[in-house]
Amino acid sequence: MDTSEIVLLLIAAVGLAQAAFLMLLLRHEGKRAFRANRWLLVFSLTACASFVEDISDVFLSPLYILYLAIIFVPVTFAFLPSIYLYFCEIADRPVRYPWGHFVILVPVAILTAVAVHIMRTRILPGDIGGEIDFELDTDIESHLPVAVILLTIIIALYVQLFGYMVKIWRVAIGYLRQASEQLGADQRVLRRWVTELLTGISLIFLIFTATTIVDIFITDSEWLTTLVQGAFALVFFRMCHVIAHNPALFVQAEWDGAQEMAMDEDARDFTATGSRQTRFAPRNLVDADEISRICKRLDAIRTRSDLLFDPLISLPKLANAVGATSNQLSYVLNQHLGKSFFDFINEVRTGEASRLLVNEPDRTILDIATSVGFNSKSTFNLAFKKITGRTPSVYRSETMSQRNTAP
Repeated sequence: MDTSEIVLLLIAAVGLAQAAFLMLLLRHEGKRAFRANRWLLVFSLTACASFVEDISDVFLSPLYILYLAIIFVPVTFAFLPSIYLYFCEIADRPVRYPWGHFVILVPVAILTAVAVHIMRTRILPGDIGGEIDFELDTDIESHLPVAVILLTIIIALYVQLFGYMVKIWRVAIGYLRQASEQLGADQRVLRRWVTELLTGISLIFLIFTATTIVDIFITDSEWLTTLVQGAFALVFFRMCHVIAHNPALFVQAEWDGAQEMAMDEDARDFTATGSRQTRFAPRNLVDADEISRICKRLDAIRTRSDLLFDPLISLPKLANAVGATSNQLSYVLNQHLGKSFFDFINEVRTGEASRLLVNEPDRTILDIATSVGFNSKSTFNLAFKKITGRTPSVYRSETMSQRNTAP
């Protein structure tokens, strides 16, 4: 075992540990986070397969490595779709048939199986102990079918790589623009997370591209492969660090039908076919009845659900829950409640935080802040002081003192 193999084993072991830790963190984010985090779980599982492949390359015989290519090669095509689907979810642009993005794994697996069969039966008959070294530049004429299959897979991988990277950047930039306009979250934290994830993924696949080209057409690139896997491990480490310190970044809205029906059972009726239909479909005009209905829905949402504590709550999401357009909701908030969207959200969150600060004195301020939807202590302090005139710590100490001295 040479030095590069030892280093690769260490990186693979660290990478597997980091991936496992990341998956545990994602699972502990809860049910509300799962819709988006499931795609990071797929990404983590795909990376695990890559690390396992590195370990198998060191310990298994070439023949078994050849057979395992039927699994490991197709799995490579799951990396970018999983990241793309994650950004679509957090940007509130879910894909209708998300698993369709992974259909490509099937033909790739079939092509890989055909190539493995040809190599085993025609190119390497009876060779189960020696090195399997198929170079595209030297073997393309003598083993044309295998070379064509491998070249097809490589081209498909790079088409997917560049296509998805463009789509990922577009969705991510749109998400950051949406966040700056509609979200009450800490923009600095959100921007840092998105930028770091995009930069890390982009660098990994740029290195991967260079490594593959060198490995195929020039010479062996064991150290470059080690560099790619090391980059994966670093990305996982950073992802774990950000998630552990900013858990609320990854909590999505959860608004189920049971809650909605319980809050406004009168607002629903049935069509002649028996299907359920809402009577408050969005309208352009906001009359007195509509204003009253929107206010009642807002009050119901405030008192009967935790939707407003979702750190990624936005004006369109809240308008959808209310059953109005964004313009209608904004008009009612501004003209009839005298508040902006952010003021309304922060007022509700601050009210709940005030109760928790007094009733649960053992909880940290940061814990309470994230539980009501703030992404950082600094953002929480600013919003809390703007509404109450005191910082959370001062409010807690003064209120507790008054309670203790009361007769």
